[in-house]
Amino acid sequence: MEERNCFRCGRGLPPGSLFYVVHIKVFSGFDGILMEPAEGIDQQLKELLEQTQNLDPKELEKDVYEEITLIVCKSCRDRFVDEIRHPWEGPFRIQKDPNPILH
Repeated sequence: MEERNCFRCGRGLPPGSLFYVVHIKVFSGFDGILMEPAEGIDQQLKELLEQTQNLDPKELEKDVYEEITLIVCKSCRDRFVDEIRHPWEGPFRIQKDPNPILH
């Protein structure tokens, strides 16, 4: 079995070592509402078919569904999860309940 590398930092992950699998599914959402176009459904379908004629089927598929699998080390896993849970706080966490005691 060959050594793996962390997707984020590149660190070697030898066989038997701790690693994490991050499996991401990205797919288009649907809120159940379909707006009827002003020019009519038949015209809209015709336009959509014309637009997709010259596009790569793989690229069209990515617009609807894509899966990504990453292998990461413990450190990068912890950082990844922290960044997902606190996406707007940037690289430095904002302390919500600061400690009133100064050291």
